[in-house]
Amino acid sequence: MADDRAQMRPFECVICDGVALASEPPRCCGEAMATVEPTDAIVDPSLETLTRTVFEMSGTELEICLCVMAGGELTVAELAEQIEYDRSVVARHLNHLADLGVVEKRRRIRPAGGHVYVYTPRDPETVRARLREAFLSWVGLAAGQLDGLTREKVESIAESETGERRWRVFQEPNSTG
Repeated sequence: MADDRAQMRPFECVICDGVALASEPPRCCGEAMATVEPTDAIVDPSLETLTRTVFEMSGTELEICLCVMAGGELTVAELAEQIEYDRSVVARHLNHLADLGVVEKRRRIRPAGGHVYVYTPRDPETVRARLREAFLSWVGLAAGQLDGLTREKVESIAESETGERRWRVFQEPNSTG
């Protein structure tokens, strides 16, 4: 199965601009989708770049994620002590990881009363599937941002809050005047 994923390629529908990742051209609007040719301008992302960009994971959050993956069931206090981060930082990152589906958050009742949350790693296939779903959702949102890019938006982005242009759009002078 991992070999199939390595061969995934992007495809685009020439009719509706829909996009897909697949190993073979999927069909859309009654026709096979066209292969999107790779460009040399794109650099292979590192795991850290991917997790930071798509999932908004900081290096600290990635470190916390890897610690939970290696450590099994942990509470916020146990993990904070182990990696020497503030408990509030660890708790915030663990909640984000739970929202992503990378770790599982469960409430455990303490024998002395009260409760504590414990975080356990999910199995690698579940993590891979959850991150893949989130990534594909992100790609759809990113494609929407590109579709909405117009000259007016680019020019408004170029304007600073003071009204000064941060950069200029250079055009060749019109030959008629």
